[in-house]
Amino acid sequence: MKRFLNIILAACISITATATSYERLAARMNDHFEHAEWLEVLQETDAMIKINPIDADPYAAALIAAQFLNDLPAENKYLSQSQYNRVHIDSLLQHVYVRTKHLHNAKVYEDLLLNLKANNKGLARVFNIYLLDFYSFARKTHETIAIADELLKSTPENLRFRKLKADALFYQGDSEEAIKMYESIIQSDPTDYDVMTILSAYYTTQADKCIEQLYNEYTSTPTPDNAYYTRQMQVIMDSLVTPSLILLHQADSIRPSEYIKKEITRMQNITCHPPLHPSTRRSSILDILKKED
Repeated sequence: MKRFLNIILAACISITATATSYERLAARMNDHFEHAEWLEVLQETDAMIKINPIDADPYAAALIAAQFLNDLPAENKYLSQSQYNRVHIDSLLQHVYVRTKHLHNAKVYEDLLLNLKANNKGLARVFNIYLLDFYSFARKTHETIAIADELLKSTPENLRFRKLKADALFYQGDSEEAIKMYESIIQSDPTDYDVMTILSAYYTTQADKCIEQLYNEYTSTPTPDNAYYTRQMQVIMDSLVTPSLILLHQADSIRPSEYIKKEITRMQNITCHPPLHPSTRRSSILDILKKED
């Protein structure tokens, strides 16, 4: 029994000593990392990986160090080691993101992902997903669309990829193409609140512009055509006002707000009746003046 206890005690001491050694290595590695001593980072992480091969952070630090050293073989080496030791790729890339964010160097993060993607075709889709998130957040619309298109080749119905592409199209001013994508997304998922509000806002804005243009045209014409005005307003109602109202009601049922309710009321008050023409108002004033005389 005593011998058994001694074995357990020795094992515990060994584990404690190993943990302490690992913590010291991690502290040294982090110090080198903070001071941009990239070769030293690689040396310390090599020792850490031997002790704890399933910890994602040393691999992440090594990948970043290799990127700063422009050492592509080292990047591929540490990625391969991480996968051989069954470190989850998402965990690895999340650690890379946190460390590059701490460095305030988004370019290193981007370039590292691009390098890893170019040299590891089997994981290209994973790197593309992280690149898509990065480009979307950075509002790099051209890059976002290019990466989204790559991902959509294999999964054309993926709503998240389609949505990020539509957002990028909208931000870069290609609103017509973006709206088509948003409309296809809402058809696939009628509960997408964000797309509902984007589309309803677009339809409402376009309706306001069209109504203002028609109003100015009508009131500036000496002899307005009431029937024409009514027909044109009906087109605006059918193509813009009604779709906007449908989406506003759906959005309000999911997440009610005062703004949405005000917009619903405003849209509901739009009619096809022609406004009072200036000539009619002048005639009314003249009639009143004549009666007073």
